Amino acid sequence: MARRIFRRWTEMENDLSGYPVQNHAFGGSTDHLLVQYADRILYPYDPSIVFFQTGSNDYVPLEGTDDEKIERCMEYKKGMFSVFHEHMPDAKFVIMSGLLLPGRSQYTSMTQEINRQLEAFCEEEDYLYFVNAEAMTFDGQNYRTDLFVKDEIHLNHEGQLIWCEQYIRPQIEEILRNADWIL
Repeated sequence: MARRIFRRWTEMENDLSGYPVQNHAFGGSTDHLLVQYADRILYPYDPSIVFFQTGSNDYVPLEGTDDEKIERCMEYKKGMFSVFHEHMPDAKFVIMSGLLLPGRSQYTSMTQEINRQLEAFCEEEDYLYFVNAEAMTFDGQNYRTDLFVKDEIHLNHEGQLIWCEQYIRPQIEEILRNADWIL
């Protein structure tokens, strides 16, 4: 697992019991930092399945228009996943959609566009899977603030459990059903 929102998931191993899970997420993570530290937190473990949660840390600080931010963010993500695939050609990468965050509601439309582009990109590559969890936190008008800690950016344990049971675990099971290997 990679990304900052996973870092706060301290019960991940218990919540995903039955799977050999390792949480290598770190706070404040961005795609750039993930690439920088991949030789320490990703490659040595030779994972079969890697979950990535895309997040607003990758585009909030960028300069330019929303369209320019989205374009630069997506260019980097495509390059990053290509490099990761070169290093781990047998791994399956699951891209979790950016969650729609009440604490960053001003970025909802940008997050949705990046999610749409990521989903399209994942359809082009056989090693990429996209899981859209937007509906978990936003119904089109209201945010599920009850699923977040006080900052309204990070999921609380109830939110993590819903994310796990409705989105993460089903994706793991789908990959395993279609795999010619066992975890």
